[in-house]
This record gives sequence, C-alpha cells and structure tokens, in this order.
Amino acid sequence: MAAMLSEKVSLGLAGEPHQGNLEVCTHLENLWWAKSAQKILDAGLPADAVGLVFLPMWDWGDPLINVGRKGRATGGGQMIFPVRRSYGNESIIVVTSSMNSFKVSHEAVGMGHHVTGEQSITFIPGSQAEVSPRGQYSQVGETMGALRVGRKSQNEIVARLNNVVQSANTNNLWLGMYALISRMSTKIVLRNQEAFTFEINALGKQSAMVLDPIDVDRIVDEMIYGNATEQAEGKPSAAERLITCLLDPTKGIGVDPKKYMADTIQRESFRAVQRALGDPVQGMQIRNFARNAGLSEYAQIAEEFTKSNGKLVTEALVRKAMEIGPSVHANGCAIDDLGDSI
Repeated sequence: MAAMLSEKVSLGLAGEPHQGNLEVCTHLENLWWAKSAQKILDAGLPADAVGLVFLPMWDWGDPLINVGRKGRATGGGQMIFPVRRSYGNESIIVVTSSMNSFKVSHEAVGMGHHVTGEQSITFIPGSQAEVSPRGQYSQVGETMGALRVGRKSQNEIVARLNNVVQSANTNNLWLGMYALISRMSTKIVLRNQEAFTFEINALGKQSAMVLDPIDVDRIVDEMIYGNATEQAEGKPSAAERLITCLLDPTKGIGVDPKKYMADTIQRESFRAVQRALGDPVQGMQIRNFARNAGLSEYAQIAEEFTKSNGKLVTEALVRKAMEIGPSVHANGCAIDDLGDSI
C-alpha cells in the first residue's frame, strides 16, 4: 500500500520543498496525468504515435509572497514552493513520427511568480521513448532545452497509458488526498467550533464544546463523501470539488495547494458547523450586532440590523440566531490541542 500523505510541520532544508506541499503536488500531478492518459485512450492513438512526453504540473521557487514561518528552513534560509504550470494542451503529449519540430508553450503562475516558457519536442529514432522535461525540483523559468523522443510500439504506449490510469486509481492517490483532507477537516471543524463556543457562552449558555465527537465525525464524512442531498442528486462532495479545482489550471490558484486546501476547508466547515447547530448564515453577524448595540429584544434587533446593514432580517431569523445552543449530545470534553499550524 502506498504511503499516505503526511502533515509534517517541521522545518526542512533551505532550497528544498516544504514536505507537505511536495507530497500533495506529487499526488496531484499523477492524478493530472491520469486524466490526460484516459482522454488519449478514449480518443485512440494516432496511427504514427511513437512516444510520450509527460509535462510537469509544477515549477518550484522561492515564494514572492508572505508564507509565514512555513517558508523558513532549519538553520536559516528559504524553502521553495510550487508554482502551477498550465498549457494549451493536455498534460501528456503523444509524439508522432511526423514531429520534426513541435513546441509546447506554458505559463507558470503562483506564489507571486508569473513567467512563460516554451518546450521543443522532436522525434529522433534511438532516443528515449518516454520523457518528462524536468528534474525533481525545476526552478521557475528554468530552460529545459529541446526534448528528443524515440520510438515505442503502439502496444507499449497503450500499456503505459493504462498503467498511469490504473496507478491513479489503485495506488491510493485518491485515497491519500481524501485522507489528508479528512485530517485537515477534523482539525478545522474543531477550530471553527471554538468561535461558536464563544458566541454561545456570550449568550449565557456555558459550554466547553458545542459539538460532540459524533457531530464532528458526521460533518467530516459529509465533506468527504457528500451530504444526503448531494448524494441523492449525484453532486460532488466538498472534497471532490476541491480536488477538481486544484487540478484545473484555469482556476488561477495563486498560493500553495496545501494553503488553498486549508482555506477552502475553513469556509466549507464553518458553514457545516452552522448547519449542525441550526444557526442561520447571518447568525454570527446578528449576534455581534446585538452585542455591540446592547440590544436584547428580537424585534428591535431585526429592525436596527436591517437599517444598519441594508439586509432585511426577520424577527424569526433573529430568534434562531440568538437562541443558538450546543448540540444535544455535546459535553464538557476539552477541545483537542490543534497546534500552531495544519
């Protein structure tokens, strides 16, 4: 069984990737290649196909944006971070015997970088028949030179593409991503409930924990596999939407993928905790307004909130927000220590 993604937060060496990002990026790149491999297999190979080029999904370089302590290396120096590459074609190029000179342009955007580059691909008999145009950590803007691709039989090319697809499905790539998202989600749900604990205690309902462990597990499971409505309607879960977005080069994600995952899970899980507690979307906003304005009558809160924010809220909505309480089975268990980072 392939190793699961880890969540190492220890500092690494200068000039090397942050371990968590390297593992996430490796999984995403293999899933990205698998999508292209499946498209090629579905469409069928050209009659003169001779080889394959696996285009890299990432460049690596010093971040030009603030990444906090995550970017500091042991003993000083800077760790490198991934910069997403996008192409005008698929992530796997099928080389044909008629390719005397074929150029692939790319754009690398992220972590404050925005550079373009071009890769030349040429069929030359006797060369290596499968090429990936990078070392382990190619620098942003690094020139790779011309790629010379040799010859494989059609059967060998098909077998290789099938292996890429099967590896994505069987080597725990999806399972590894879901495992990481699940661990991150559990921590973030627990962290989000701290905000609701403060709100509930401000209303005089003392509680050390507004959700019980079963509530937390259910929320995380719904984020990974989808809630009842999503499952019934065949809609993707929050985790599926997140992975799809990370694989889409048109999304323009400007931060490292693990940070993007954490930010997305933060938004999704905050609303999930609200739903679990029966809190309306504007619940926290209404409670903050009432507290700051020194109001306690629901009708007056609704009237003044509407005037102040230009958003119509009803007395019934205010009642739901102001009468929020812990879930039925929540107890006084201490919230797990979350550490400094995810």
